[in-house]
Amino acid sequence: MKLIPSSLAIVVAASACCATPAVAQDSTAAAQQATTAAEAAPAAPGPQAAAAVPAAAPAPTCELHVFPTTEGQAMTTGWLSGFGIVGAVADASINKDRNISEADYLKEALGPRLQIQALKALDLAANLKLQPSQVIYETPIADRNITTKAKTRLSSSTAPCYVELIITQNFYRKAAIYGRSLNNRFVFKDFRGGKTEAELVKGRGGNGLSHFPPKTTDETEAAEQDLREAFAKNLTEFAKGVHPAQ
Repeated sequence: MKLIPSSLAIVVAASACCATPAVAQDSTAAAQQATTAAEAAPAAPGPQAAAAVPAAAPAPTCELHVFPTTEGQAMTTGWLSGFGIVGAVADASINKDRNISEADYLKEALGPRLQIQALKALDLAANLKLQPSQVIYETPIADRNITTKAKTRLSSSTAPCYVELIITQNFYRKAAIYGRSLNNRFVFKDFRGGKTEAELVKGRGGNGLSHFPPKTTDETEAAEQDLREAFAKNLTEFAKGVHPAQ
């Protein structure tokens, strides 16, 4: 039987005694890492957090029905119109073809779709002094006897909180003294409070134009933007005469 030298026995004993603490240290480090990760992970939302999410706002119960127009009129007058009826007739004859072409262009550049686009840039309910309302754009009605005179509803809606806004005229004018402008006429009909027949509020708005009609094709975009902005301003002017419901 060989005897292990005393120095070698000390080395073996040292290796045996130190192995266990190393494993223990590794386990402790892993546990600490797991604890740190668990603390860093976001906590799952509890019942109180879920209840704190606001509910969606209810849809407006009032309805605003908007009827654009297909109309487009144009009139250019010169200095001759300042000389009585004879001068006005001569002026109209001179500008006849021009008025026809500009009226046709107005119908296209400010047709129903572009009227709606301009109105969507406004808060119509706020301008007309209404409570929050669902805005519904309707098909234009060409008959002026209906759009300007009818006191009953123009849609099939039976909503108790119901109003109508009707555009009845798009009118471009160029005058020798006053320059170029867009004029619009509107009708507001209020059926709130259970009314079966509405009182008609009629009015107009007029604002100057800087770029319409365009002189070249390069000016078309600026001219049509100019037209839509004037249309929106005209509605805002008209809305000032609409009084809130009593």
